Amino acid sequence: MTKDVFDFIDEEEKSSVNPDLVWNILAVVVLVVALCIGVIFLTVFVNPNAGINPFPPSTLPATIALDTLTPTPKQLLPPTWTATPPPATETPLPTATLVPPTEEPAPVDEGENAAAPTSDPGAAAPPVAAGAMPYVLHERNPQYIPNLYHAELGCNWMGVGGQILSLNGAPVTGIVVRLGGQLGDQPIDLVTVSGIATKYGPAGYEFDLTVVVAGPTASSGTLWIQLLDQAGQPLSEQIYFDTFEECDKSTIIIYFKQVQ
Repeated sequence: MTKDVFDFIDEEEKSSVNPDLVWNILAVVVLVVALCIGVIFLTVFVNPNAGINPFPPSTLPATIALDTLTPTPKQLLPPTWTATPPPATETPLPTATLVPPTEEPAPVDEGENAAAPTSDPGAAAPPVAAGAMPYVLHERNPQYIPNLYHAELGCNWMGVGGQILSLNGAPVTGIVVRLGGQLGDQPIDLVTVSGIATKYGPAGYEFDLTVVVAGPTASSGTLWIQLLDQAGQPLSEQIYFDTFEECDKSTIIIYFKQVQ
């Protein structure tokens, strides 16, 4: 009888423990652990180098600081440059500016006005003696006219010009023209080529005598002009002519024509 009473009491004591309380405690513990883990993950995410991170990122090597090169400009020229004029020796002659005329001027004969020499294609060439040169002086040449081609120099210019014509009166370019002799006390030996001074015509040539004299200078048969081929062989005789010191005779016009 006594034994049954004690057994009943033990069963009541055992049944007094509430199983829901145990599960609630476990749930709270799990929640607290999860919250702690979340805080740890958030801390590691924000600061990967935190001490609680078991796998911190590797540390980058220190950056090497190199010296920056600053280019130094090299002074090639002095700060200021002053042109030093050459020593004065003598006053140079002004440079002529070629101004081609609109039409070929009419050369003036020494004693009367006359038109520029032209060749008549239909006229028969005069008979040529055996051994004569293929080019001769054109009729009514040389002729003397004022300075028309270098008007800016006025009476300070003197020269010889003209052109070379073929058998039918066509211009012939590429003929060597040589001017020699003496003008005043100055020796003359100049060479040019027909076709480079087209203001006298398509086969024009020109000699500027102001390179040796100051202006129109008188002479009597001391200057000569001659035509040569490219090999230097004569194509005409040496033609001697006079010069004058008057302004209206400062340009000597000499035309050549082919006769054979």
